[in-house]
Amino acid sequence: MKRNMITIIIVALIAVFTSGCGGKETAALSGKETGGLPAFSVKGETDLSGNFFLSFAYSRNIIMLDAKGNMVWSKHEEPLKEGSPTGFWDFKKHVVNGKTYYSYHDHTGTYDDYGLAGFAPGERVILDESFNEIKRITFEESDTVEKGHPLDGHDFLMIDPDHYILSGYIKETVYNHPDHPDGSSVVCSYLQEVKDGKAVWDFKSTDYPELYSLVVTDAVETADDFANEKTDAPDIIHFNAMRLDDEGNLICSFRHISSILCLDRSRKTDQIKWKLSGAGDDFGLKEDEKTSCQHYVTVDGSSVMVFDNGNRTKETKIRIYSLDAEKRSVSSVKTLRVDGKFSSACGDVQHLYDDTYMIGWGKTDNDAVCMSVYDFSEDKELMSVTLENPKNFTYRCVYYD
Repeated sequence: MKRNMITIIIVALIAVFTSGCGGKETAALSGKETGGLPAFSVKGETDLSGNFFLSFAYSRNIIMLDAKGNMVWSKHEEPLKEGSPTGFWDFKKHVVNGKTYYSYHDHTGTYDDYGLAGFAPGERVILDESFNEIKRITFEESDTVEKGHPLDGHDFLMIDPDHYILSGYIKETVYNHPDHPDGSSVVCSYLQEVKDGKAVWDFKSTDYPELYSLVVTDAVETADDFANEKTDAPDIIHFNAMRLDDEGNLICSFRHISSILCLDRSRKTDQIKWKLSGAGDDFGLKEDEKTSCQHYVTVDGSSVMVFDNGNRTKETKIRIYSLDAEKRSVSSVKTLRVDGKFSSACGDVQHLYDDTYMIGWGKTDNDAVCMSVYDFSEDKELMSVTLENPKNFTYRCVYYD
């Protein structure tokens, strides 16, 4: 009885200590389903000094783990309505002028998702360094969207607290497809840069009809249904990630054309500077060097790294391209792979040090491991996080110092 009472007191103290951060935060040990959080287990550990950030595609959970796999912070909310799963996507950390912010995407369930499983319309939530919510962001008014149009949850770049780049989807009828001059209903990708409350730049994929012929169906069979025979509005290009390069260009991943595009933020038209991979590749890649329905991109100088889901061959790979963008050439293509792994959707990769990478596996099709720290020089997994219920898959797992 005394031992049970001590346990109760400890649990109560933990609850008090972790309250006040918004939502249902817990200090639960990994592997325990506490406060509605998904149950998971951790194998191995690292000596990293930072934290891992986990977000979930179809449940309202975000989790921060330390390098040993211990829970540092979390947030949980119950489903908004039964049978209509919504998630907290893209949980990340921002450091601006020495000040820390956090953010995540709230798939609120209050906006039209156009019937697309890969579209999570909602709002970007900005948190201060103590995880207190300070504002919610949607699109600002532009020639394309009205103020308050919902964002998509795939990615978000904060340049400073009042300057950021947003992503979303728009359903529209286009008349610039050469095979459908009478109109085709589609869902296009839309990016908007906002500074001090005003839209200062944007990009709409349907302004570039040359992209229509690049659409592939390796991930979604209706992606190229411009005739609207199978769906009333196909997700024709599907944006999922973006980074700024050293020149300020926006490097973006578009899953349904299996391509990375470089967008010029100094231009209002003719914004596509180059295309890497896909049918429109500008760099002379061999077919076995190209991506298939990739879901993440990072940039480090002339190096572009991609989490290549590999939907065409059902083999997920990490692709690292060393580019000469001016000459439209590639000096090397490095390919890394963990045997037996296939992620049909979501996922990401980050280089940590030497030959060690952090991999978020997204929607894995052959096991329940959602995150790995992997040393490719030793072909060894140093640390992994495994979900008890793999159907509650992660949207993204990322690491921040």
